[in-house]
Amino acid sequence: MWTSSRTRLRRLEAAWHQPATRAPYFPLVARYYDHVQHEPAYQRLPDQTWEDLNGDLLFGLLDATVSPVGQQCLYHRLRSPLADEAALHEFDAAATLLAQQSVARGQALLALDQMTAHEAYYLTDLLQGQPLPTLPGARFAPLLALGLLATLLGGFWLPGLWLGTLALALTNTVFHLWQRTRIRNCVRPLLQLGRLRRAGQALQRAALPLRSLQQLAAPLARLRDIMWQVAFFQVEDNLFVLDLLKMLLLLDVLLYARCRVAVQQHAPAIRTVFEAVGYVDCALAVASFRQRHATCVPHFGPAAEGIQLQGGYHPLVPGCVPNNLTLAGQGVLLTGSNMAGKTTFMRTLGVTALLAQTVATCPATAYRAPFCRVLTSLSLADSLPTGKSYYLVEAETMRQLLLACDAAPGSYLLLLDELLKGTNTQERVAANKAVLAYLQPRSWVVAATHDGELGALLQSCYVEYHFCETVTADDWYFDYRLKAGPLTTRNAIRLLARLHYPAQVVAAAQALSATLATRAQPVGPGEGTSADLTRREEDLVG
Repeated sequence: MWTSSRTRLRRLEAAWHQPATRAPYFPLVARYYDHVQHEPAYQRLPDQTWEDLNGDLLFGLLDATVSPVGQQCLYHRLRSPLADEAALHEFDAAATLLAQQSVARGQALLALDQMTAHEAYYLTDLLQGQPLPTLPGARFAPLLALGLLATLLGGFWLPGLWLGTLALALTNTVFHLWQRTRIRNCVRPLLQLGRLRRAGQALQRAALPLRSLQQLAAPLARLRDIMWQVAFFQVEDNLFVLDLLKMLLLLDVLLYARCRVAVQQHAPAIRTVFEAVGYVDCALAVASFRQRHATCVPHFGPAAEGIQLQGGYHPLVPGCVPNNLTLAGQGVLLTGSNMAGKTTFMRTLGVTALLAQTVATCPATAYRAPFCRVLTSLSLADSLPTGKSYYLVEAETMRQLLLACDAAPGSYLLLLDELLKGTNTQERVAANKAVLAYLQPRSWVVAATHDGELGALLQSCYVEYHFCETVTADDWYFDYRLKAGPLTTRNAIRLLARLHYPAQVVAAAQALSATLATRAQPVGPGEGTSADLTRREEDLVG
């Protein structure tokens, strides 16, 4: 049903201002990212880091795109951080333009609204310069078509040839029906090329000052050359004459063979238009995110200035308490009880760094940092299919982090939650101390732990921060504020009492905790030398 441009624009503007919650089907959304993973890039975010940072939910929060092409490009962008300040500034300018200029935004929305068909997800099959799938037996199609024509015409001189015409007509009909479903599936992305070209033309006519759109003239002209061939698959007639000709002369099979070659030749042009359309859709989505959330534009500086986060909050946590952190020289060791905010804060830092280097937008009041690759170990699990224990998964993950930092020292931000907790306390503390001391000169490290001893063992290269809760006789609450220094209170057993554990259990736990506390040997003001720390470590782990 026809709808006026004004009505469409009102609908699109309303969806842009407050996008409806939709559940993306990630195997389709990730198709473009999967197709280009083998290409060189500053970083491709590993699956573990993507999961640790709740990447699918983060994508859903940002996904105010109009088209499947925009969805695929946004997913690719979020998983491919850049180390190119000029490119990030250019994207920021595009998002700012579309946020502030309603006319330009309206033109972009209307252009992209032509690309909403589900089949547009399969355009990625045309981008790599690979030929479309071969149809089995397609090499015989020219012979079958020519044979039918030859016997049909020859029958006027030798009527007996018309028997061959009937036989070939039956053969060609069966062959056509056998190939029809395959052709329909293979040309599915081809049928979207016309819409892609029209969207690219509309964006080009809008004269938006975006570099990606200023280079579309030649690629759009090349797409026009293939459109005439593709249009044949969409032509229908009510009298079924064309369908009869397709069936008897195998026209669709013959034309598909030509399209296979044309797509391979025009792949660079198709990809240029695809990425330009997706770029504008991504910029629209980020502009929508900015008007729905408090954000800032990141600034990138030298490594010597460190990472400075002010008013950072997690956009997926309603009412998230903002926090500040300066990470320079030393690493950061976080302590605090469960639910106090340690892991959420590390995810906040990771999401901020990721969004800074992908969409030039940070959920914070200010963010300044060097370019860095984000790697995490926040939510590991054992693996039943491979028979790997939790500790083995942890150990293998840490080995990968160590190798990455050795290969590119100084270029990683590592977010680590309770390393090696799958083993006993004695060996965990010893291994944690060794691993964290090794990583600190080679990367930016923020590590959370429940082992208070690590603060003393690593005081030469790590600074301590903590989160804490307040427990009263009637309730407990968290303020989620990052505080300098080590955690000095312990409320875990009091929380058990607050949860109405049996009094005998609580009393026994308190008594044993007091006994264990007397065995601790705290590091005093004059015990900060390397020899003292070594002696302290031996006491703790021996």
